[in-house]
Amino acid sequence: GSASFAPSSNEDEDISRAGSMISVSVARLATRCGAPPPPHSCLAGGLRSLPVRRPAALRQSVHQARGGEDVEDVEARRRRRRWMKTSASTGEGPSSDASDTAKTAAAIVGGSLLASAGLVGSHVLVEPLTAYFNAIGVPVIEFLHPPEWVLHWFHAINMGIVLAAMGGYGAYLGYQIRGGKGSTEAFGGELVRELHPKLMLGMTFFFFLGGQGGLVFTIMEHRPLLESPHAISALSGLGLLGLQGVIGATMKGKPGARTLHTYLGSSIMALLVAHAGLGIANGLSF
Repeated sequence: GSASFAPSSNEDEDISRAGSMISVSVARLATRCGAPPPPHSCLAGGLRSLPVRRPAALRQSVHQARGGEDVEDVEARRRRRRWMKTSASTGEGPSSDASDTAKTAAAIVGGSLLASAGLVGSHVLVEPLTAYFNAIGVPVIEFLHPPEWVLHWFHAINMGIVLAAMGGYGAYLGYQIRGGKGSTEAFGGELVRELHPKLMLGMTFFFFLGGQGGLVFTIMEHRPLLESPHAISALSGLGLLGLQGVIGATMKGKPGARTLHTYLGSSIMALLVAHAGLGIANGLSF
């Protein structure tokens, strides 16, 4: 972890100067103790051969000193501090930057909802989806012949569990990573930074499948397809989850992108909770 190095000319002058100062002090001490003082060249040469910590060794020392905390977490906090200092030097400060990021996240969510509302309002998806699910999904459910309450509430129960278990815990792990605890152990023994993306990807996958199940149940209950706020928030939520995944996969070393990932992820979770509420309202309406 340590190694000797060959100093430059400036460093050599500094070392010689330091050696001279130390030699005077050592000579005085030796005189008081009745011992011959060591030669100046010995001190200067000793200084040149002192081991120097290289960056990798220094990071490892930090890792050990923090009780096993991973170097990546330390580096992430260091990058965030540099980013905050840079923001402060521009006169904006981290609070102003965070406010701008929050506005950006809100604008993205708002734009997604508007686009989803336009798509639902155009009704271009109704006929192809109805034909597809009548051919694929409806026959399977009719064969299984579940009770009426399953047709009515199974989608809501299923998606509620996914949102609470995978989405809730996954969001919590995201905040842990943001706080520099990505290398701590999560539920099941995996590292926090490894489990977070798996949970959020799994949630997105189950939402995609569960959304199709909800459309099948809607058709079987002879309800209009894609004509409710619940449908608008569903399409918007799936699109935003895809965008959030792209940001998460490309944000390494980009503090601004990491902050956007945090704010947008929080906004998406709020949207999904609202989506669940709209779904319950739908179920209670008939």
